[in-house]
Amino acid sequence: MEKIVVCISNPYYAEKLIQRGKVLADAFNGECVVLNVLKAPFDELDFNQLQTKLMFESLAEKYNVQLMSEPSKLKKIAYHIAQFAEEQKATQIVIGQVSLSKLELMLQDSLINNLLEKLEGVDLHIVEVSRDVNDSEEFDRGIAAELIKIADEFEISFKSDHNNEGKKGIFYKMSASDFTNGFFVMKHGNEHQVIKVLHGKVKKEDIDQIIS
Repeated sequence: MEKIVVCISNPYYAEKLIQRGKVLADAFNGECVVLNVLKAPFDELDFNQLQTKLMFESLAEKYNVQLMSEPSKLKKIAYHIAQFAEEQKATQIVIGQVSLSKLELMLQDSLINNLLEKLEGVDLHIVEVSRDVNDSEEFDRGIAAELIKIADEFEISFKSDHNNEGKKGIFYKMSASDFTNGFFVMKHGNEHQVIKVLHGKVKKEDIDQIIS
């Protein structure tokens, strides 16, 4: 059976790559698996990276494909992709590539060339995509925190002495704010939920909507 691995990293063209992988899987009556190589472990991701991960999960659900998000411990991303492809017994790989000038091709270490060196018996589908859109970082790196219920609302706490009564998660503070404003991300079931934090507090109804 044909097995197609789609490699995604950029939210601006992830759906285009998944669509290509899904078309190939349907044409060959095969299976499509999506690989997202994370830049860091989950608890070290910044808010923008976490939002990207959640968006990828939504796309995987939309196209009914399996998504694997894995932090890489290998020196090069290409080595991680090749290892994953071997473990999955992949027959085809779909990957995006921006258009490069001749000078850029000479100076840059090519992901495509590294993959070709590592892969054997695997067809490589290269999809041309636009260059990355650079967004300014709006949030600080996430830090471990808890939401503690006080009266009719929840307050953010960075201590760990609440006898497991708090709701644990990761807090991402807005860089431009001097107050404890940002977003709190907690895991509920198999999904990660994003909750707005204003002046260090979360409304009770926001929590109730998640756990109900």
